[in-house]
Amino acid sequence: MNKDKTMRERFRKAQLFFCLIAFGGLLAGCASNAPSISVDETQAFQNINSFYVKPALNSVNPTLENSIAQTIANVMTAKGLTEVSQDEADVLIGFFPFVESKDGGTRLNIGLGSGTFGRSGGISIGSVFSIPVGEQFTEYQNLQIDVTKENIFVYSASGSTKIESNDAITVQRALNELVTSLLDSYPNTKDN
Repeated sequence: MNKDKTMRERFRKAQLFFCLIAFGGLLAGCASNAPSISVDETQAFQNINSFYVKPALNSVNPTLENSIAQTIANVMTAKGLTEVSQDEADVLIGFFPFVESKDGGTRLNIGLGSGTFGRSGGISIGSVFSIPVGEQFTEYQNLQIDVTKENIFVYSASGSTKIESNDAITVQRALNELVTSLLDSYPNTKDN
């Protein structure tokens, strides 16, 4: 009887441990849409006076990319920097926009294949595909912005915004807000 009680106690502790891990994963998943920002604190940002916005690293939609570039230029100008040509710029700003779809609903996974399983291991040959049950996908527009000075990263920010509607105006507004939030932590050189 005592052995049985010890086994149940171990099983409960294991259940609690796995529940804590699952809860931690859930919290991390919820926080994953927060921007990730890194600043090189060793840089003398007060000596950075000019910038150049490079074209998107993955050109897909020139109109939206031009809007992103213009918003980056507006934010950096408001921070006290001057937009100049690439050859004259103190820093170069690159950006990489991309869309990600996350499955928010139930999926039916179907596996096809054959295999043999033995005592010491198994081999399985086949394929697996998924069929969504209902249209429950959420699209996120992701954006990476990197500021470099003499090929050294001085500021890097990435984040995402949920796309509520796929029309160009809504996406453009969401991207402009995302750019502003990603560059918000860039050190202000105006009035320094």
